[in-house]
Amino acid sequence: MPVRRPLAAVVALAATLALAPTAALGQDGEPPADTNPCDDPILTLECPNLRMAPPSDLHVRKVGKVVRLLATNRIVNVGAGPLELRTPHRGNPRTTSYRFASATQVVRSRSGAPVFFPLAGWIYWKAIPGQGHYWKFWRAARFELWTLDPDGARAKLQRTGPKLSYCFRDLKRVRTFARSPKHRAYPACSQSFGRKELRLGVSPGWADIYPSTYDDNWISVTGLRGCFAFVHRADPLGDLVEEREDDNIGERVIQLPPRHDSVAPRDCPRKRSP
Repeated sequence: MPVRRPLAAVVALAATLALAPTAALGQDGEPPADTNPCDDPILTLECPNLRMAPPSDLHVRKVGKVVRLLATNRIVNVGAGPLELRTPHRGNPRTTSYRFASATQVVRSRSGAPVFFPLAGWIYWKAIPGQGHYWKFWRAARFELWTLDPDGARAKLQRTGPKLSYCFRDLKRVRTFARSPKHRAYPACSQSFGRKELRLGVSPGWADIYPSTYDDNWISVTGLRGCFAFVHRADPLGDLVEEREDDNIGERVIQLPPRHDSVAPRDCPRKRSP
């Protein structure tokens, strides 16, 4: 599914490159749904492309009456260029109490010129139990459980998990693309509330990874029975400019309930129509 960009982002893009006026708007006041600046032959952008690896290291934990399914998750950038997010100069931190900062995505053209996309979501001051606070990108990904139709395709979204926030960092190099830097370009997320500017990102070939034991890395499977698609989805609201939006998920089909507490659910065979 192609990217649908906010009007302000498209207008800012045109102003940045001194292009002709943007295309005619639809009835909802936004550009047509097929507007993806990554496909524009004039802009020649080297865009990121986020994918989620299938859920791994699955196990369950009962907390009160809630049965939680825990999983390790990985956001991998397989695009031509890095995902990069910045916040504007935030003023005097001593007089600033807000914990959300609007994000601008930076995408470079083949010539190296930066193109700025405002309204790219939010970076916020996230509390992690036992670790303190970090600046993270809100709604970077989502855990989902889907029912399956008789052919084995996803049918209905049943539940979502609390995991939404990611540092967006170069934690581990997982692909050996020629375009993949050998060393980290985007370090660990900041724990300094007073920073006036923030820069988050994931380089091509690198992944941001969180273990199953990390805060919020779970989804409730309480009371569920049968086969379900357990999905990890990157950029669930389409806030980010990407090469593609139809390859953002990693998926595993599981049998619920698990046989025993603390044991991973069994995989389900997935039926497909001929």
